Amino acid sequence: MSILEKIVEKKRRRVEEQKNFLSFEEIKEKVRALPQRADFIFFSKIKRTTSEPIKIIAEIKKASPLKGLLKEYNVEQMADVYVSAGADAISVITEEDFFSGKTDYLAKIKAKHPDIPVLRKDFIFDEYQIYESKLLGADAILLIADILSDDECSFLYQLSKSLMMDVLFEIHDEEGLKKAVHAGVDIIGINNRDLKTLQIDLSTTFKLRELIPKNKVVVSESGISSVEEVRKLLKIGVDAILVGTSIVLSDNPQEQIRKLKYF
Repeated sequence: MSILEKIVEKKRRRVEEQKNFLSFEEIKEKVRALPQRADFIFFSKIKRTTSEPIKIIAEIKKASPLKGLLKEYNVEQMADVYVSAGADAISVITEEDFFSGKTDYLAKIKAKHPDIPVLRKDFIFDEYQIYESKLLGADAILLIADILSDDECSFLYQLSKSLMMDVLFEIHDEEGLKKAVHAGVDIIGINNRDLKTLQIDLSTTFKLRELIPKNKVVVSESGISSVEEVRKLLKIGVDAILVGTSIVLSDNPQEQIRKLKYF
């Protein structure tokens, strides 16, 4: 069993446990009672015009399956730093067992910073998780092509959009890109990390970017830490970068964000 399969299997068990705590019908009812929003703020914030610097999605990340605990820190204070540094959006990992995330992190950050788009980054495969994300206050969710069928991609994407949440649709290869096109997504994230081996190769973005239709917003994810890398990504038309580890491990996270964004 690959590490990806292990993560998904553990998450399936957690989702079933959560359904016992708050049923599917109950969570849908709670979502129906929420105030309705009329715009997609994640998309509008990370879509870049040619005159703008690269957009930064700064990530709240405490651990990874490969490195274990990265750093212990107060996530609300770190979010304050991200906002003050000019991050365009915040990604919050909520997966508990391999990344030490918590759904509470997302809810608290969104409550404190209602005007900045917040992405829920997790392993999502069940419609229950879509409603849960909305209830937590997420402006966008991550869908990973590698763990979903074509039909699941389309269904979960459309459900998310119907609830006024954007979707960062993550791919790693041409097969994932086919799923993205089939689902009609508008934001495509290219993960430079192979989720089956956890190895990073930045050339993944360069290989796949040229195959993506020009009208899509493109995000490069994982392994980005230097200004030179950002320059290369800008040159091929990448709109945004999702950066976690290099910011979290920096002695000065605020300066790291500003360096990557404005260099």
